[in-house]
Amino acid sequence: MNTQTLHISKGAFKMESINNISTNTLTNEYCIKQKDKKDIICNKCYSFTTLNFRKSMVALLEKNSKLLSNSIIEWDNLPRIFDLYFRFDSHGELINSNNIQNYVNIARKNPKTTFTLWSKRFDIIKKFFDNNDKPSNLILIYSNPILDKPLTKIPKHFDKTFNNVLKLSYKKYYNQKTMFFNKNEITRDMKTKIKNDYETYKNNFDKDNNINCFQKCKDCLVCYTFNDVKTIIEKAK
Repeated sequence: MNTQTLHISKGAFKMESINNISTNTLTNEYCIKQKDKKDIICNKCYSFTTLNFRKSMVALLEKNSKLLSNSIIEWDNLPRIFDLYFRFDSHGELINSNNIQNYVNIARKNPKTTFTLWSKRFDIIKKFFDNNDKPSNLILIYSNPILDKPLTKIPKHFDKTFNNVLKLSYKKYYNQKTMFFNKNEITRDMKTKIKNDYETYKNNFDKDNNINCFQKCKDCLVCYTFNDVKTIIEKAK
């Protein structure tokens, strides 16, 4: 294994056919601090769960983390990408300014590929791009950490926002509707109405919440192309 070569992961499941360069979530200080906070999407982080069962992947992503964050990678050691669409950080999050500089350099070395980076690190992005030009083939998506509060205002230097909304289970929906009632006040008719209301809520959830992320990335590409869709909304899993 060439210790100077970044590992490229093959896209799978939702990201089928969208390859990526990712970093190690398990050692990212920002991710570690965020994962136990309530009411944010980091609390539902798939990466922590997945990587704990894929030990072989962890070593490869940790190598990427160190290569991308410790220094600026020499131009000749940057990968050649032949994909039309490519993702940065399917796992992980920006670590520091070296990390974003290396991603920018990869984008510049591969001008025929469109790269997309999701990030919550507005601080790193703003500081870097206040002083550096963004490549025309790099799409920056602000990954809104707050659940159920989609952002339509795009932060500086970003191109889109990605948001998650949470569909309530029947139990949570029921508890919300009955939380101010005593048990003896909850009648059979009330229970029937709550059940019917929940069916309406469930059936209309996608439409009412403007869900526009619900299929494989390769069949949509709204995140991987410059277009008029600026606010992307997905149901939290």
